[in-house]
Amino acid sequence: MKIKGVLFSLLCCFSTVVLAAEPYDRIAPLVEKAISDKQLPGAVVLVGRGEQILYYKAFGFKTYSPAAAVTTTDTVFDLASLTKPLVTTTLIMQLVEQGELRLTDPVGKYLKQLNDAQVKNITIVQLLTHSSGLADGFDRREFWQGKAGLEQQLAKLKLKTRPDQQFVYSDIGFILLGLVVEQITNQPLDLVAQQRIFLPLQMKDSRYLPLDKPLQDAAYLQRIAPTENLQGDTDYQKLLPNYAQTYLHAVVHDPTALRLNGVAGHAGVFGTANDLALFAQMLLNGGEHKGQSVLSPLAVQRVLTPVVIGNQSRALGWDMQTAYSAPKGDLLPAGSFGHTGFTGTSLWIDPASRTYIILLSNRVHPNRNTSITDLRAKLANIVAAEIN
Repeated sequence: MKIKGVLFSLLCCFSTVVLAAEPYDRIAPLVEKAISDKQLPGAVVLVGRGEQILYYKAFGFKTYSPAAAVTTTDTVFDLASLTKPLVTTTLIMQLVEQGELRLTDPVGKYLKQLNDAQVKNITIVQLLTHSSGLADGFDRREFWQGKAGLEQQLAKLKLKTRPDQQFVYSDIGFILLGLVVEQITNQPLDLVAQQRIFLPLQMKDSRYLPLDKPLQDAAYLQRIAPTENLQGDTDYQKLLPNYAQTYLHAVVHDPTALRLNGVAGHAGVFGTANDLALFAQMLLNGGEHKGQSVLSPLAVQRVLTPVVIGNQSRALGWDMQTAYSAPKGDLLPAGSFGHTGFTGTSLWIDPASRTYIILLSNRVHPNRNTSITDLRAKLANIVAAEIN
């Protein structure tokens, strides 16, 4: 009887060890259910704390094709609007540090192609916080292309509302900021981003214009997840008249960025979860990463100072508490910040715990008729529950 009792105790102990929950064991079934519900074909999730990667896993496939390649942790995604904080906000703050501009400067000081007096008086900080009064985007019913077409759009640009009255998420605002960077540096935005952000942080997979790279980058192209089905979209067909593939692949998904040949301040960057982790670590380290300084500590502090617009809260270039804040979930505290991308990407950072949550997917494949809002929020809640 004593032997049986000892064996029973040992089995109980063994059972307890086997059944003990891993900290993030709820993530996999959450993402797998979203895939089975056809919300997205595949995804990559990365959770980090400071320099430590706590969870890093790929799920599903790059497409819904039976012969599709599996999604891997180094799959490259169209980051969409993550371009706004990642590139444009960072470059603007670098120019502030260098004495090239001030946040209170009117945008008309740099962009002479603007004609409307009210538009000219919009400040850099209003553009960064989406409180400029500009519309969310250009009228898609008007076909235009290239810098010449953009010049025509800017010449007739007008405000929709008075500045500082309400938060209106505006791609136009970040297009203007990208142009400001180009005007001051006298270089194309993609080159400035490469030299001043991606190379110093060793973000080796982050770039605009994947197809414009040398042929030896064929392996990189194979890692890119495709996005939307082009069939039936006349806008894409006009912009890509000779494009032979069914789905956009290695070509920016955002239509306005595509009109601008793939390089813009609001969208256009491709990258991986690992690269975003490097960027998050830089912000958490006060602008520095492994000896490379991208921003000064006070510039990071200024970026992350909340700006209240009505009942919404933004940082400079980053979201804090708005209708777009699903990646914050229900538990992450005030002071955390992040951003989403229309293609199915998001990054959210909690400075208090030094935790960051990255979700990359191509949820617009094969079309944009799905939502991952709940997935983003539930993922954040699972991670937040493990913060002590």
